[in-house]
Amino acid sequence: MLMLIDTPDPRYGPEPDQPWRPKVPWGRRHPTARVRIPLILAVLCMVGAYVFDPPLLIFGLSMISTCLFFDAILALLPTGGDGLWEHRQ
Repeated sequence: MLMLIDTPDPRYGPEPDQPWRPKVPWGRRHPTARVRIPLILAVLCMVGAYVFDPPLLIFGLSMISTCLFFDAILALLPTGGDGLWEHRQ
């Protein structure tokens, strides 16, 4: 019974010989990805709309690229406590 208590379990933390590293959130590791990824996808959708011929596909790709452009632009707005998103003066 005591032998089971003394054995290290990997579910409860890192192994003793491995150095501990704090987990950094993905948004802090890649701070500009929230803007760059939608812009790149929007440009690819616009190029795809230019290349393909069916009108429904052109319309769909144009709408997707417009939404992605707006997503990238709105990601540039500040999210701190500056009153922009708090609906008060």
